Amino acid sequence: MKRIIYLVLILSLFLFCASKQEKVERIIEDGVEVVVNHIKPYKIKGKLASLSLEKEFSIDTESNETAGLGITDIEGFDIDSKGNIYIFIPSRIMEKLVYKFDSNGKYITSFGPRGQGPGEIQSASIFGIAKDDEIPVVDANGLKLVFFDKNGNFINETRLKFKIAQGYVLPLENGNYLIRTLEGEFRKPSEGPPKEGVAWVLCLCDPDLNLIKYIDRLHHSGPLLAKRSPHMMPVYFWEVSDGKIFVGNSQWGYEIRVFDLNGNLIKKIRKEYKPVKFPESIIEQEAWLNREYPKFLPPFQRLFFTDDDGRFFVMTFEKEKNSKKYTFDIFNADGVFIGRKNMDIYVERYTNRFPLYAVAKDHRLYCLREKESGYKELVVYRMKWE
Repeated sequence: MKRIIYLVLILSLFLFCASKQEKVERIIEDGVEVVVNHIKPYKIKGKLASLSLEKEFSIDTESNETAGLGITDIEGFDIDSKGNIYIFIPSRIMEKLVYKFDSNGKYITSFGPRGQGPGEIQSASIFGIAKDDEIPVVDANGLKLVFFDKNGNFINETRLKFKIAQGYVLPLENGNYLIRTLEGEFRKPSEGPPKEGVAWVLCLCDPDLNLIKYIDRLHHSGPLLAKRSPHMMPVYFWEVSDGKIFVGNSQWGYEIRVFDLNGNLIKKIRKEYKPVKFPESIIEQEAWLNREYPKFLPPFQRLFFTDDDGRFFVMTFEKEKNSKKYTFDIFNADGVFIGRKNMDIYVERYTNRFPLYAVAKDHRLYCLREKESGYKELVVYRMKWE
């Protein structure tokens, strides 16, 4: 009889702990929901959270076939609604800016010529494919935004009203634009410079590129700029997916803020994390510069991407031992931390540019990888959830 009682107590305790673990912590701050995630993932009943990757093919810049097309480096890429792949080439080496492949990695065409005329580019930045599979290209030198269709045909171009060097311009579904540039581009002369030093701003503009509102600011203080160490700069990322704008700013800590396309804050996703110590190797390499370094790295890196089911992936500084793989935190569509996955994905960490390094679409993961030789390849995996 005692054994039965003990068994019932143990079973009850197990069920209590399991139900407690599945209860997601949520709070309200200033009228906005905050999803609070802890070190360990939540276990959501009936939801798949374990990811495995099965390689399908790659586009390798080290191969003679790829190099023969003119692709010797990859700055970023994106995938259209039909699964076609568009590889973006760095401006410094480009003859054509965009190379298009089909969903199986077969080359189709290239477009986006260098030049100063209509539909031609001098210094290019591409941040992904917009609505209707249009490809917007920012020409910083020409101060214009150029649009191509998915077949590479020139559609039109819009003159920019501000400098956009190392900036970001993306058309949204509602006709507005998401823009990242220096705050001074929108400040009135009477307002003077930002008090905190240099401030990058992420903001919404109307179809005529007039400022609607600021979404976020990233401040670089005077002392930080004076040291000029790229390793010490805050980490900043954003992504537009399923009618929402996701923004991560390491100055907030490990927190991702979610906005609607009108720039209204609708949710915060917060997570506890184990800080990673700042690498001794960097301190030793730069010892002669006599700099002061932070004790810990930021909570996440610059890589963030979503999939078709609303999950999103955040690249951390935690790393698999004796490997190039970094740990990605995986969240479900509600912002609940559900799992982790170690993946070898290339990201240029110390830059103001914001190309895409990973895209999840139609149960495939497309990502850049740096080979031991230093060459990059775009690898395509089949994503399987268990």
